[in-house]
Amino acid sequence: MKLSAWCLCCVAALILPANASAWSPLRGENSNAKKGNALMAQEQFGPALEAYDEAARELPKARAVQLNRGLALLAQDLGEQAKEAFLAAADPAASPNTRADAYYDLGVAYAREGDAISQREEYEQASAHFREAADAFKRALRVRPGDRNAAWNLEYAMKRIREEEQKQEQQEQEQESEDESEEEGENEPGEQGQGQDQDQDQDQNQNQNQNQDQNQDKEPERGQDQNESQPERQQGPIPRDDVQ
Repeated sequence: MKLSAWCLCCVAALILPANASAWSPLRGENSNAKKGNALMAQEQFGPALEAYDEAARELPKARAVQLNRGLALLAQDLGEQAKEAFLAAADPAASPNTRADAYYDLGVAYAREGDAISQREEYEQASAHFREAADAFKRALRVRPGDRNAAWNLEYAMKRIREEEQKQEQQEQEQESEDESEEEGENEPGEQGQGQDQDQDQDQNQNQNQNQDQNQDKEPERGQDQNESQPERQQGPIPRDDVQ
């Protein structure tokens, strides 16, 4: 994958560091560091990392080596190791430019992870990663004020935090609605059973009433006054007051 394409895949809207040309050549002459820079330019990230590892052993206090190691790791989707390298490069003993670049790249790493987590619909965790990204960009701006790219990335990270929080809220509401629907579905069989019992009782009452009518028809005729004194009965089953 070409580096330019990788940058776009990393986090589409983020701006990667331009002043360091993605990997800053070290001031000191070190063959492994120079080799790593050349391999990075050729987009051979694995061999470049090996060269930087050798340079880090030879120059343990050179924070720029850790910065370049982090970029080589990030290019290979080794985010956790890349973040560790960026934090090492942000040591207070490092030069201001190295520290600013380290915090900037740390923000890019967190934002890239946040974007991937959001794709899995884990919005709360994604929001946490974008918060880490925003914090890293703020640190970069404190070390190097006026960095327009860092300021833009900070604005982007803050926007993504709001978006992830909204997605999380919507996801929770949908989950609550699903839970309520499941509870209603579990209660329906019992309610239907009660309704069936009531219907059966009503049918039995109706049959009893019909039997009484038949018995009365078989009885000898009585006086008309007696017939008029009987209360009028409702025809058919008694309807329920509530509806399902």
